[in-house]
Amino acid sequence: MYCSLLLAAGCGLAGCASVPDLGPLPSLHGSTQLQSTHSLAGNAASWAEPQWWTSYGDAQLNRLMAEALANSPDLAMARARILRAEGYAQQAGASLLPALEMDSSLSRMKQSYNNGVPKALVPPGFNNASRATLDFSYEIDFWGKNRAAVAAATSELAAAQSEAAQSRLLLTSSMAAAYAELARLYAVQDCSAQAVAVRLHSEKLLGDRQQQGLETMASVSQAQSRRAAAEAELTAAGQAIALQRNALAALSGSGPDRGLQIGRPVVALSRLQGLPASVPAELLAHRPDLQAARWRAEAAARRIDVAHAGFYPNVNLTAFVGGQALGSLDLLTRSGSGIAGIGPAIDLPIFRGGQLEGGYRTARSEYDMAVASYNQTLIQALHEVADAITQHHMLAPQLLQRSESLQAAEQAYRVASERYQGGLANYLQVLNAEDSVINARRILVDLQSQRLVQDISLIKALGGGYQAEHS
Repeated sequence: MYCSLLLAAGCGLAGCASVPDLGPLPSLHGSTQLQSTHSLAGNAASWAEPQWWTSYGDAQLNRLMAEALANSPDLAMARARILRAEGYAQQAGASLLPALEMDSSLSRMKQSYNNGVPKALVPPGFNNASRATLDFSYEIDFWGKNRAAVAAATSELAAAQSEAAQSRLLLTSSMAAAYAELARLYAVQDCSAQAVAVRLHSEKLLGDRQQQGLETMASVSQAQSRRAAAEAELTAAGQAIALQRNALAALSGSGPDRGLQIGRPVVALSRLQGLPASVPAELLAHRPDLQAARWRAEAAARRIDVAHAGFYPNVNLTAFVGGQALGSLDLLTRSGSGIAGIGPAIDLPIFRGGQLEGGYRTARSEYDMAVASYNQTLIQALHEVADAITQHHMLAPQLLQRSESLQAAEQAYRVASERYQGGLANYLQVLNAEDSVINARRILVDLQSQRLVQDISLIKALGGGYQAEHS
């Protein structure tokens, strides 16, 4: 009866602190709310596998990925953040359980003769004072504050796990993209070597005609200059390859000596990633950054519940049992030394100078920001998928057109060279045809390299084989 009266009084007094009215809560966008059905119309392809890079059939790439996943400081930090979130969740969960503690003390003390007790009954001088109790306390979670705190901590743990998956995706996609760039640089080196061969052929042809008195020395010097420029580009291509090896070594978590062991990529593009049929509906479950943002918003929502519950009385049930004695230590175990107690403790938030209102506003603002962050992440995710699939669709016709352009340029170069050797064309015509061949080869090499780059971009945009474990 006494506890009921205290609780009722507490509920009435708590009305002195009112929850601020901050308007309706913002909502998370659904992927189907954003118009993307036509842009992301899929072809029933499957989602990428967690070890998606193995489909390229390059053993060297597989080794580099394994090293990166094992050695990455970013992944180590992500694992540490998960461990920290687990600790916070465990701490929050403890609030749902009763606490049991052993409390004991021993001291020497002298009591006052002026404390209302007859002097004859007060022990003279200093005496031992001992106390040993088993203390029990339990917060009765009437308003759900502790349950909300546990839910918030659990959501933060899920967010940390999703962020670790996002770190893994960024690492693997960065490694694959860097490896694709190395493959492109080797192709550029081949193209530069072919350009040197073409320039050498022209230089020899002009040199022979100059010795026959059919060409000027100025034309020969111009050909030598172009050949030297082509050789400089070949040297620059070799330098770029060396720098890219260093970058791959760093991504793998190793020193630059590891880069010296990296050879030319041998990537098979026999199975490229397609677009699944249900991208708008299922993207949330396959993008770790979306999952992390959603769990952050969920945690922020639960912290609003915690702040809201703070406006109501806090009720704790406490109890203790043990012994207390004044005098010799053995009195503590004698009959009559026992003590015990039980009762409620009620905290009434009547006036806190705006502390509760400020805490609620803070929690609400954090939720609003978390929702906005999630919505922006979703928009960006759909944007990335749309860009990746658009580039994927447009690459095939460009490759065909550029291949035809190169074939035509090579044919024009052969004809111009033959006509020049027969005295039917001048050197300028050969030079123009030569430049056209070299430029067409470079453009085609870049486009061919884009097949791998765009496949990696699409896989990354689709989440890189991630599958959410939480509902």
